[in-house]
Amino acid sequence: MPVFDHKDTIAAISTPPGVGGISVIRLSGEKARDISLLGLEIDNLEPRYAHFTKVVDADKQEIIDDVVVIWFKAPASYTGDDTVEISCHGGYAAAPAILELYFRLGARPALPGEFTRRAFLNGKIDLLQAEAVADLIHAVSDSGKKLATRTLEGRLSEKVAMLRHELTDIASILELELDFVEQEINTLDHHEVLVKIQKAKDHLLALHHSYSGGKILREGALVTIAGRPNAGKSSVLNALLAEERAIISHIPGTTRDTIEELFVHDGVVFRLVDTAGLRDTVDPVEKIGADRARASLFDSDLILLVIDPSENNLSFEKEFLLKYNNKDIIVVYNKSDLGMNVQPIACEHSVSISALKRTGILDLAELMAKIIKENHQLGGETIAITRQRHKLALQNSLSALERTEEALQNNLSNEFLAIDIREAISALDDITGLTTSQDVLNHIFDQFCIGK
Repeated sequence: MPVFDHKDTIAAISTPPGVGGISVIRLSGEKARDISLLGLEIDNLEPRYAHFTKVVDADKQEIIDDVVVIWFKAPASYTGDDTVEISCHGGYAAAPAILELYFRLGARPALPGEFTRRAFLNGKIDLLQAEAVADLIHAVSDSGKKLATRTLEGRLSEKVAMLRHELTDIASILELELDFVEQEINTLDHHEVLVKIQKAKDHLLALHHSYSGGKILREGALVTIAGRPNAGKSSVLNALLAEERAIISHIPGTTRDTIEELFVHDGVVFRLVDTAGLRDTVDPVEKIGADRARASLFDSDLILLVIDPSENNLSFEKEFLLKYNNKDIIVVYNKSDLGMNVQPIACEHSVSISALKRTGILDLAELMAKIIKENHQLGGETIAITRQRHKLALQNSLSALERTEEALQNNLSNEFLAIDIREAISALDDITGLTTSQDVLNHIFDQFCIGK
């Protein structure tokens, strides 16, 4: 496990590798300004001013590159420490050469997410906002970007802080009564406490229920394309993507493994999964593919059940709908250009398409977006939790408040009530990072790229 010494001056390239207009090298720490000046053809840096100069390797007596340098004086910087950002020419040579120079001059390589970790530890952002930085970087849709931006602005943190404040007020009054039991002070009777607890639970439940939508905005909606062999599942995938991503053949069982691709429509990201045909088989490879298809179906946010309308019997599809009746399903009648030879089966959502002719594909995409948006409350100024750890922390907070309700019903003393409420508060503190363990912090920031 890496050891973090926050007195060190760290350095890293903060832009992706490759050919481009510029690359940015970032240094942060108490010696960032001094170390950077050792490599610059300039005597001084004024905070928050852009300085055009050269990076010079004195040992080799050569100019590395022309650069623009900005010094952000602590605490008015991203990390809260002295920070210097050097913009040089992009490509594979200039930025690594400058970075290697600063390592020789006393900086050390930054660990993944260490700049953002320092911002968190210095109180510039909380843990929700730190995670939103990563979400914003990896956002692949406008909706995902907007949610990450709202979280980075502190909207979700404000909601959690409001709930924490309400619970802290209740716990404080209950604890105050214990300290001054023989004196006359304003007290809360148990009915008032119960009303306040139930109100807090309603807010917590609303946040808890936002997880499915927040997860979809961050990761995309998992859409499994299922059906019998040769129903045209791979053709549907290709039609939605408007490219020949999956191999198509008239031979049943061509798809042996799951194929996943991203597809964006109307601001919603879909993770389309083409699966092996669902049928009984003795072929061990095809059987593995079918097992993976069933695993994907279990995790799906939406299922596209593709039907070949030339089939004489749809008993398989009817059984499928019964088996997965807890999932959102669109019945997709493919090969509509060949005519409809079967009686449509009862399903809330259905559409006819021709994957080969690319007809009806827009209608299918519109229906997919409509179902996901309506059932997961996407859109507007959504404030949502996006990670499993948020959901678990809210569950812990709700469980503590449920114990408080039980204690109230059993007329237990304020001491027991206050203990349960403080546990609910502690669970909320895990979300924002007030009491989060080092192991959790390491796990979160290890997911960041180096340089952020």
